[in-house]
Amino acid sequence: MPGWNEYPIPEFFTERYGISVLVDNDVNVMALGEQRRAFPDTRYLMFVKIGTGIGCGIIADGDLHRGAQGCAGDIGHIRVSGHEEAGCRCGNSACLEAVAGGAALARRLTDLGFEVSSGSGVVELVMSGNIQALRLVREAGRVVGEVLAGLVNFFNPEVIVIGGVLSAVHDHLVAGVREVIYRRSLPLATHHLEIVPSRTGADAAALGAGILAIEHFLSPGHIDQVLAGAARPAPPLRAAP
Repeated sequence: MPGWNEYPIPEFFTERYGISVLVDNDVNVMALGEQRRAFPDTRYLMFVKIGTGIGCGIIADGDLHRGAQGCAGDIGHIRVSGHEEAGCRCGNSACLEAVAGGAALARRLTDLGFEVSSGSGVVELVMSGNIQALRLVREAGRVVGEVLAGLVNFFNPEVIVIGGVLSAVHDHLVAGVREVIYRRSLPLATHHLEIVPSRTGADAAALGAGILAIEHFLSPGHIDQVLAGAARPAPPLRAAP
């Protein structure tokens, strides 16, 4: 988040409200919510959020994988070939979200003469049967599929879940993603691979955030910390002057 680098967000809220606070990426908690609720037996899952931008939450061996600095899954800034004209907010060009994100599709539809300002507007056009919007969403699915095809070979997930605003038109979006992944990824990696729209929908983030808090609070390390604090002797009382 530009401008918030290294700002102690959890500590700020802990000091202000006197409670423990956890902060995580939205797509991470969406991945957690989806896996715990809809795919509890799945150990390797990728949750791809396609909204204004594009991000990916990763479940590895049943747990969230955040990477060394917490930025694992930032697939929105992977470069895609053939789109050098697409400038990205990060300062580079041809980033995945600058080509296939909801904001990028809205801009392209605006250039075609449609009044669209967001990914939700793109969804509305698709729902109304607009041919141009249908075509762009299907193309966006193929572009996302190109990036995911390499990640499937690298990570070998059991399930890829497509969520976010554009998942509301998953018939067209997921079809494009599947088309490229099954064509470009290794047969062994796709033999049992499921590519599906989110089953938790709009509740994924709230559900995952709740699960994140519950699992943290009930973790052995946190319980040991609480018990150690409870066992610590209270400071001696001082007589009033």
